[in-house]
Amino acid sequence: MLVDVDLGLSAYANAKKYYDNKRSAEKKEHKTIEAADKAMKSAEKKTHKTLKEVQTVTTIQKARKVYWFEKFLWFITSENYLVIAGRDQQQNEMIVKRYFRAGDIYVHADLHGATSCIIKNPSGKAWAVLFHLLANTLDGSLSLSL
Repeated sequence: MLVDVDLGLSAYANAKKYYDNKRSAEKKEHKTIEAADKAMKSAEKKTHKTLKEVQTVTTIQKARKVYWFEKFLWFITSENYLVIAGRDQQQNEMIVKRYFRAGDIYVHADLHGATSCIIKNPSGKAWAVLFHLLANTLDGSLSLSL
């Protein structure tokens, strides 16, 4: 092992210089080890957090049931009646032929190209009894048919 000695310094000063260098190297090594441990713990925490997020995200979301009327223009009134309307001439015909039942109300504007609307009555009660409740529903469906 070779040791460089500065001839301009005393033996004590040369020894002190090497001991100081050794001491600073030990401090740097200690700080490096602490920083590495801290970085490792931080990486582990981040990994655990990411794994937990992935586990919660990868749970299978149950698909929402698609209702039969969602292919048409539709809304549910404040009185909880379903109003459906066709997007084009084919859907207008399909709504009338396939989905129009006794007890439902058919609404159509007297304009060329106006859509056909049906207010579905799930209770089956006569509309004469329910007519006083339907002012808002008729307003909304007439607006939709225009």
